[in-house]
Amino acid sequence: MGDFKVLIAGGSLVGLTLALVLEQAGIDYELFEKGDFAPQIGASIGLHPQTLRILDQLGVWADIQRVVVPLHHRYHFDGNGRCFEQSEILQDIEQILARPIIFMERCEALRILQSHISDQSKLHAHNAVTAYEETTDGIIVTTADGITHRGDVLIGADGIHSRVRQLMAEHISLDNPARSQEITQTFTSEYKCIFAVSRNDPSSPFLPDATVHNVYYDNHSAVAATGSPGLVFWFLFVKTPLTTSPNCPRYTDADADGLVEEYASVAPGPGYTIKDLWEARVNGALVPLEEGIIPQWSHGRVMLMGDSVHKVTINAGLGGNLAFEAIAHFSNALVSLLHDNPSPSTEKITALFQKLEQTHRPRATTVLNVSGQITRYEAQDSWFLKFAARHLSPLVCDRWKAQLYANFANGAPWLDFLPLKDEKKQTPETSNTHLWIGLGIGAAVVGVVTSWKHL
Repeated sequence: MGDFKVLIAGGSLVGLTLALVLEQAGIDYELFEKGDFAPQIGASIGLHPQTLRILDQLGVWADIQRVVVPLHHRYHFDGNGRCFEQSEILQDIEQILARPIIFMERCEALRILQSHISDQSKLHAHNAVTAYEETTDGIIVTTADGITHRGDVLIGADGIHSRVRQLMAEHISLDNPARSQEITQTFTSEYKCIFAVSRNDPSSPFLPDATVHNVYYDNHSAVAATGSPGLVFWFLFVKTPLTTSPNCPRYTDADADGLVEEYASVAPGPGYTIKDLWEARVNGALVPLEEGIIPQWSHGRVMLMGDSVHKVTINAGLGGNLAFEAIAHFSNALVSLLHDNPSPSTEKITALFQKLEQTHRPRATTVLNVSGQITRYEAQDSWFLKFAARHLSPLVCDRWKAQLYANFANGAPWLDFLPLKDEKKQTPETSNTHLWIGLGIGAAVVGVVTSWKHL
């Protein structure tokens, strides 16, 4: 679309997906990643039907489908190994939405996304964005190799430790030091998490394919899921003594080893422990679970997207999927703008960014609150949450939970300039009031919230 160019910082799922979307929309771009594309760090990603709908539009879902096993069975255990809830809600969700919920290696998802980008010369590894300068009609970015690149907008898709967010805050500080400080001190951390991918020996598996195990202890919890043949994706969540902000801790490999030893006997499911999983790991790490939404998402021709702007605890698996919604909102708005004005002014671009934040922030706020509640629910953070998990949630019908989740999923956007595949178009719901009424104040709603754990 004309000479308009988007500069993307970060080869994350957000960055690579946005690059693929722009390519298919005919919009020029360049993407800069500080490290390798698709590194194996032991990370996984849960993708929900509303995200798979977008990936299907992009032609990516078919390749992902070949390497995953949709999750179908969920079991919830207490610290004594007693299964207090067995659920088939995942199958109900798949039946209602016609797409499953899946878990896969993050590196594999990145590899597949990258393989679908036709012009690989647009992707620059080991070349992070280090600075930017706005001009009257564009933006100039400097990368680690010292070369400058001109574009019309810069998208910061470079994660929780975003360099673009830091740079944007520095620019804002020239006129508004207080807001700049708010942007750099938003995120807090009350929980830490070991995440890992381990080998799941087919001859003696920790748990069968298509299965999720959850275990609930006081102030800690664990989950294991088998979404890819021969692998198990697992997490150990531990509440920390203090909430930290703004400088959430960085952990070392020695810290991870120490936490595994401390919680070695925790059993996500019958017949295996955290220590067993750790010893069979392909890779893994210990990280803080940051929470927060920064107060300003854009400035001039710069906008943040994904973890750089909103970070939620990972128990519910909603954070990554939320980022795909932002991609759809942004891309839809940009395609429409460029159709009417191939060379939009800074004022037009600023208005687009502000409209995106107004549209996306309520959804992000809801996901932040629900995700945080689920993390605390699983760690049995209060007597009520413990009572709800053991005695109330199992009473709520799986089909009812699944339908409410489907209402939430159908509220997500898709790419309105690409055809929807194998389904009748639906209008995204801008209000999910019926879903959220009474959140956290009744047993039924606790049941709804628990239906999203680790999806």
